[in-house]
Amino acid sequence: MTSYQSKQGKRNKLMPFNTLGKIHRDIDKVKLILQKKDKIFYNKYRHLFEQLKQSRQRFIDTINLNMEDGNSKPIKLFLVQHNLAFGPGHGVLQFIKEIHLPKRVLKTPPHNTIDRVDKWILEEVEATATSMSLYHVLHNIKLGGACCAVALLELKKFDNHIKIVPIILTDIEEARLSREIGNRLVKYHIMGPESLWLEPDNLTTNEQVLNWVEDEALKTLLLRQLLTPKDKKLFETLNKVHQTDGMNKNSEDHENPSKILETPFHNEALLWLKEWRATRRGEIATEELLSKTSKVGKQYRRQIVRISLKYFVFPSLAKKILSVQRLLNVMNLPIKDFKPNGQIVILDTGIAPAIVEQYLLQLQELYGEDVLVMSVLAKRLGGSSPEMIVQLCRIYVEAARNLGAKIVLLCNTMDANARETLEREFTIPIIGPIIPAIQAVTRHLGPYTPNKPNIGVIATKATIATGAYEHELNKCIPTAKVFNVIAPLLATMVDMIATDKTGSTITSQRNVNILEANLLPLTKKNLHILVLGCTHYGIFEQAIHDFWIRCTGKDIVIVNSSRELPRFTATYLKKNRMLSSRDNTHKGARSYMASQEDTVGFKQGIMKITGRNVKVIPIDIGEVVGRLSEDDRFFQETVFKESSEDVNLRTFIIKSNLSAEAKVAIADTFYGTGSMDKNHPDRQILAIELTDELMRELALQAIRDRDMLKILSSVTNSPLEVVIEQNSKGENHTMIKSNGQNYFIVGENDHFIRALPP
Repeated sequence: MTSYQSKQGKRNKLMPFNTLGKIHRDIDKVKLILQKKDKIFYNKYRHLFEQLKQSRQRFIDTINLNMEDGNSKPIKLFLVQHNLAFGPGHGVLQFIKEIHLPKRVLKTPPHNTIDRVDKWILEEVEATATSMSLYHVLHNIKLGGACCAVALLELKKFDNHIKIVPIILTDIEEARLSREIGNRLVKYHIMGPESLWLEPDNLTTNEQVLNWVEDEALKTLLLRQLLTPKDKKLFETLNKVHQTDGMNKNSEDHENPSKILETPFHNEALLWLKEWRATRRGEIATEELLSKTSKVGKQYRRQIVRISLKYFVFPSLAKKILSVQRLLNVMNLPIKDFKPNGQIVILDTGIAPAIVEQYLLQLQELYGEDVLVMSVLAKRLGGSSPEMIVQLCRIYVEAARNLGAKIVLLCNTMDANARETLEREFTIPIIGPIIPAIQAVTRHLGPYTPNKPNIGVIATKATIATGAYEHELNKCIPTAKVFNVIAPLLATMVDMIATDKTGSTITSQRNVNILEANLLPLTKKNLHILVLGCTHYGIFEQAIHDFWIRCTGKDIVIVNSSRELPRFTATYLKKNRMLSSRDNTHKGARSYMASQEDTVGFKQGIMKITGRNVKVIPIDIGEVVGRLSEDDRFFQETVFKESSEDVNLRTFIIKSNLSAEAKVAIADTFYGTGSMDKNHPDRQILAIELTDELMRELALQAIRDRDMLKILSSVTNSPLEVVIEQNSKGENHTMIKSNGQNYFIVGENDHFIRALPP
């Protein structure tokens, strides 16, 4: 395993075991020195020291390399990007052909040995990336730290012990492997003009290896349409090669040995690459810094001397202090690591991101911004567990970041359950609607706030269960009383409106009745303000005003979280100098993405909600993230399956012939208060109970509809069946039975008796 190549071209040496631990100990040593001798600096940046030791991105991927003998061999690819606060990732590519492990490791069971080898290599790659970060910041090179490595190793069993054997590649196999690395890193949105670009380590890899990597990367950038308008010259250059070689017509060229070894895209783009490398390698900055005559070099050496004297340390330790201080300074900036013209990513479920986008487009200050509208799950999220929401959001935010996000906007459910965790894990700003909505509440109440204002919140179960709205409201209006309503059917109803082939609209009587049944308990609480705590619900705003006036005789102030989020975002970007550097007279790009199975529905939904016909790009989250394990993919598939089944059930309830009150009561039982711990003295949740009358309605429907019988079985928590029996008088009675006992009895003229309590 090798360390990064110094800028003077020194050869790499094999890094000792647990190099990462040594680097972390050096950071801890610097932390202790600052804690003792510079308390002002330490107190300002103390919260960032642990983050400094954590890498922004690390993963292991497997390349099934086609060998010349016709077999396939699994090759592990390791990549770490440590810290990008100082600039885009820069690092070496290494081919690891030998490692030195303690003998005890090789005596463990084979599967344990493989895991330990992978872990050890990943840690050493992380050590190299971390060293790169500290080197760049010390020498004032505007680059982040990264490292990519390929393990050309396989474990073989000899006489009851494991031996690590190098994998020897032919030139064609090495070229094929290098090309696959370039293809994957671009496909995963890791490598590109505005992000990571690799260098050879000049020990295990050379310029030829990087030529293959770059050639395939450039071709992939072209074919996957990942170049931006500012890369126009590069696009024209690459497109000329593509058309000349006719690669779009002959997909087998990639497997042609003579074609594999050629690098036409790399050769044609050499002028661009030369300029790129001059910037990326930081050669000019390094030479000037190390020069004995340059002003920059003299200033740098004086700075090291001052730090040595200030903290009473040797110059070698003073350099470590300087690099840590510089990196912490940059990490503490609101800007952190983002692209000046990066995208605002609206990350939401179903049709909701398009609803938020509509409000965002109304803001003139965001007219020039690039916006990516990303529907990550065109199903429900509000009924999921907090752990599941965090796990999904972690994947989605990483995908958004890899797609060039400079800021990510979340929905209420994501905000309430995952935002605080994600803020600790990612360096790009992540904003949710809850704080903007609460700020809007305080604005509307104004200086004449009632002593005990009544605030209504209608949202998903996952949002209300966290108490996030109460928590934030308590910070500014401790006396406020919050009345919550869980509305499990409304988000599904909005998505149905957007994609339902029957042409259902928001003003249909069925939809209005369900909406009003949800709101009815709130109309009796003398509310001062009603908060729409789900980004889907913004579409109901006018219908709510109409119902409130009709029901109470007066209007209600509505805080629409899907409107407040873009407003807050505009203020945040302006305050932190993160607005696009473009002239706002030129409209920014608008992009739309959805998972493959949801693309058509999302496109239809945007058309129905906004009237615009847009192109929706299907995405594979795993490819965008670039690190999804089999467990992650299985988790996603499981969530999607459960979500689809769940939405089908909600859709069935919405479309059923039950009254609106019965539909809402059933949904509350399934997805709302019926499945929540009600022992929260500080949280008041209003709900429609399943009364005898509503149970009668449900039972009558269950007799006629098998699917409704399943719902009744779930409500009563009993396996039910419909049986027709005659009594002693020869009269037919329809009975709903459970385990041989009568649960409901329905006689002539739908006469209803509940035989057992639900």
